[in-house]
Amino acid sequence: MKNLLRTALFALMALAMLPSVAYAQGQNPMTQPLPVDPDVRIGHLPNGLTYYIRHNEYPKGQADFYIAQKVGSALEEENQRGLAHFLEHMCFNGTTNFPDNLLRDWLESIGVKFGQNLNAYTSIDETVYNISNVPIARESVQDSCLLILHDWANDLTLDPKEIDKERGVIHQEWRRSMQGQMRIFERILPELLPTTKYGRRLPIGTMEVVDNFPPQALRDYYETWYRPDQQAVVVVGDIDVDRIENKIKEMFTSIEMPANAKPRTYEAVPDHKGTLFGIGSDPEQKQLIGQIMFLADPTPAELKNTMTYYINDYVRGMALSMLNNRLNDISSHPDAPFGGASVGYGDYIVTKTKDALSGTAVAKGNDIVVPLQAVYREMLRAARGGFTQSEYDRARNSLISSYESLYNNRATRENGTFVNEYVRNFIDGSPIPGLDIEWPLIQQLANITPLALINETFASMIKPDNRAIMVLAPEKEDTKIPTKEELTSALAAVDAEEITPFVDNFKMEPLITVAPRPGKIVSTKEDKVWGTTEWTLSNGAKVIIKPTKFKEDEISMVAQAFGGTAGYSKEYIPTLLMLSNIMGNMGLGSYNSSDLSKYLSGKVASVGVSFSSYSRSISGGSTPKDLPTMMELLYMVFTDINLDANEFAAMQKAVSAALANQEKNPQHVFSDKMVRTWYNSPYIKSVTPADVEAASREQALKIAKDLTANAAD
Repeated sequence: MKNLLRTALFALMALAMLPSVAYAQGQNPMTQPLPVDPDVRIGHLPNGLTYYIRHNEYPKGQADFYIAQKVGSALEEENQRGLAHFLEHMCFNGTTNFPDNLLRDWLESIGVKFGQNLNAYTSIDETVYNISNVPIARESVQDSCLLILHDWANDLTLDPKEIDKERGVIHQEWRRSMQGQMRIFERILPELLPTTKYGRRLPIGTMEVVDNFPPQALRDYYETWYRPDQQAVVVVGDIDVDRIENKIKEMFTSIEMPANAKPRTYEAVPDHKGTLFGIGSDPEQKQLIGQIMFLADPTPAELKNTMTYYINDYVRGMALSMLNNRLNDISSHPDAPFGGASVGYGDYIVTKTKDALSGTAVAKGNDIVVPLQAVYREMLRAARGGFTQSEYDRARNSLISSYESLYNNRATRENGTFVNEYVRNFIDGSPIPGLDIEWPLIQQLANITPLALINETFASMIKPDNRAIMVLAPEKEDTKIPTKEELTSALAAVDAEEITPFVDNFKMEPLITVAPRPGKIVSTKEDKVWGTTEWTLSNGAKVIIKPTKFKEDEISMVAQAFGGTAGYSKEYIPTLLMLSNIMGNMGLGSYNSSDLSKYLSGKVASVGVSFSSYSRSISGGSTPKDLPTMMELLYMVFTDINLDANEFAAMQKAVSAALANQEKNPQHVFSDKMVRTWYNSPYIKSVTPADVEAASREQALKIAKDLTANAAD
């Protein structure tokens, strides 16, 4: 496989698609850094602080101000558990320049709402603060936002009285978050991460620490870890880059880097033989879920901005896309062994020092062993028999189409998109070459990367060692919670199977088998105020067209009509309650929903329907290139909606499984009671498993056809 990888990469570099990259003679081009997007200004102050600044005019007159910290709960000692998260709260309770609640009050006075545009989060290895969608017409507003970031970085007051008041707030958040799945995680993480602090460092911490730590302990933690070498200021928006850079230098340079600073290290997650198990249950856990994970070393930091990183990411992404398509196909059958399933690749649970390929299964009933076996079987089927060329063609075309649309709309990317990229670059080292580099790079990767490389790479990821299995189960009498031995035996049985290679079945005929008879535009009306043209068609429908420059490569469509589902009698109630789920599995003509997904592979075009009590709508979107496909879909919605019987039955089983334990969830019980109190109507209530079972495919098809029968509406 290594020789194949080397051949593919050298072929890519030989295309000279990146003429701006100069490689030193004799150096491996795969490990040389790619360029950084020239439109972002990255700098480093003498004290170690990093900054990212970008001028972006979408939306006009606004900017985002972030400060990212490579600091999280993983840095806490046992007697500090919860301090990283507590410190995040205190950033909104008084700083040197914004005492008491002045920070929140001032920001709200300019339209920045706390909890919406003003927020933060703390995780295991990072803490990020944001002031978003700030109206920055006045330069003083820009300066004040930078001053807030400065105070977060170095000038919190940490008033003991405010600390004591916040202890109760943290308690309330702990009560709200420590439900069901989170309680299970707290119990099983030490089993899945047995030798590192990662298994015992959920950010919420312990209430014993939260209740009893002395204020000086929080200040010590703050002064130890909130320091320039672990911080990055990110400003993106309709700003003057030179001015913002000078202001950052003016405000942040004086922050001192502590002498003899404690080293910032990331604890390694060691390899292990065999399989680790984390099996837990809770009365409020809603679904029975199983996950099998194959651990792997993450890409070294020095290779993240290189061709090696991109080719590995592309290869894994294609394999995951194809395997997820297979799992979705299986889910569309009523005899599917699971209620839902997926595969993914990323951090191993909560760590940054170990990656994992994961396969997840949601049980239909009260047993997770068979669903987990089924997902593992499909992973092995792909590893042993590989993917097919037709699957690869669809996955590759879909990726190219999505990147093409992103590239064509690059002038209207919002501030938050860039901010997220720069935060990840600072914290994780993720590359930021910009779309002018990435778009041709992805095209070339798609053109030269052979299917054999993808098949060999995926096969190498499935191993008998360095595995982990996690089970999250409702605590009910009829739930079968497997033991480690039962899971080991079940997966060994799949290993011993002779698994036949996948056969790719897909439809080839046109979506519209008989060309429609064209109508006519019988009248045209211009509206110069709104810049629209209104056509009345010969079938009575009205069409309003408005050209815009909001996005260069996007067409949006919506069709609306009065009249909805309110007229259907009581025997339709279960079907009406399930209608949004049902229409999510809509087919057209001879194509069921699964066939339609394959038909649209590589095209950016979609159309969906929505029915409410007193109105109905059809919405869709495409690129100019794929407008004919969107119009095909629109035509078929009006003329030939179908609901495949097998897909309908599969949907019912999946939804029933998802709802099976909802009565044990306090939030559901509260919400259900509220809705019943407000409306007291059988037409408006929470869906129950009995409703799902009683829903009728025939009724749903009648409703859909009734409400799309007359385009003139």
